[in-house]
Amino acid sequence: MPPIVSDSYKEKKKKEILSSALACFAKKGFQAATIDDIVEHSRISKGAIYNYFKSKDDIYLELMSSDTQESFELLTKDLSTYESASDKINYLFEVYLSQDVSNIEHRNKIIVHNEFKFYAARDTELMEKLTARRHQYFVQLFAEIIKEGQKTGEFNPQENPDLTANLFWSMIDGVTIQTIYYDYPYREVLTEMKELFLEKVKA
Repeated sequence: MPPIVSDSYKEKKKKEILSSALACFAKKGFQAATIDDIVEHSRISKGAIYNYFKSKDDIYLELMSSDTQESFELLTKDLSTYESASDKINYLFEVYLSQDVSNIEHRNKIIVHNEFKFYAARDTELMEKLTARRHQYFVQLFAEIIKEGQKTGEFNPQENPDLTANLFWSMIDGVTIQTIYYDYPYREVLTEMKELFLEKVKA
């Protein structure tokens, strides 16, 4: 009879695997890194890893899921402390303006996420999962703030909430990616984008 394993033990092992996977993906790149690399880094057997995850894709999706869920919960908690929709948008801009884009761990995470997106672009099923998650956690979050501002008279009622939300996240994604490739004035550009964006949506 196999030993009984507690839920807390399973969760601990999953976190160890995910942490090692992120380190391996950051070091070698998502496509170059292998399950064997994760085994070596985590010192967890390949069989044990496959008990938790079906594939390398599955590991990444879990990484993204936990990271996204954590970020979403923090954002929604902090957003609830602001009364006006304008203040909520200001807060979201400040979240990204305050990030240390020179931090190696932060940069590695950005690189891994974007590598996986390019990889997933060739796989319809993976792209559907990424698209659904982006809309659920990010586009809807911002679109609801726009709708709120339209109801209170803060924002232009002609603005399309979903389109405006996509515009915001495209700006964030764009300036973030630029910092990986170039010596880029991240905060200066994002500050200018913030001013232009707020001018665009206001009533």
